[in-house]
Amino acid sequence: MAEKVKAIVTTRVSPNQREALAERMRAVHISRIREMPKIELYLDQLLTLVSQELEFMQLPGETLVTGSMVNNYVKQGVIPAPHKKRYTRRHVASLLFVCALKRVFTIAQVSQLAALIWTSELDLEALYDSSCAALEAALAQRFSQGEKDGEAEPIPRLVLVDRSGAPADPELAWLLQAATEALADKVCVEQTLLLGAEAASRR
Repeated sequence: MAEKVKAIVTTRVSPNQREALAERMRAVHISRIREMPKIELYLDQLLTLVSQELEFMQLPGETLVTGSMVNNYVKQGVIPAPHKKRYTRRHVASLLFVCALKRVFTIAQVSQLAALIWTSELDLEALYDSSCAALEAALAQRFSQGEKDGEAEPIPRLVLVDRSGAPADPELAWLLQAATEALADKVCVEQTLLLGAEAASRR
């Protein structure tokens, strides 16, 4: 006989609780390339920085990234190898990309996306910065659903440019846009359920 699964009962969150969560999510800011440390980082500094940047999507007891994960990503070619055990802004951006999307997709799927990016002629700094802006806007929209219809800001569309500044690869832009919005949906559901579970535990 199959073992019964214990139901997790959550409490309906109050409007004040929901608005507090919405305000926190609408305030999410992921550091752009030029806002990252200029100095090269050691592994422990890299892990701390990435964990802080993605703290808004973290669940209780969860470790977002470890040294072993980083080593595996390097071996799989998902992120660049460090130079003399030090990591640059490009490593930070690459690891943020992987750790964020791994929340929604398998590492194999993230690797495929990364391969499409690394083998392109895209302006990687512009791609990273615009992806951050798109994720922030998607989160803000997801957490503004209680507002009047038509008031939510539209999500900016990703427009990829190559190193010369010309528009490039609309299909890849569409794919990354979909991935970004899928991540925002996942964070929205997880954090809302977490809020209800925390409210239930305090009763």
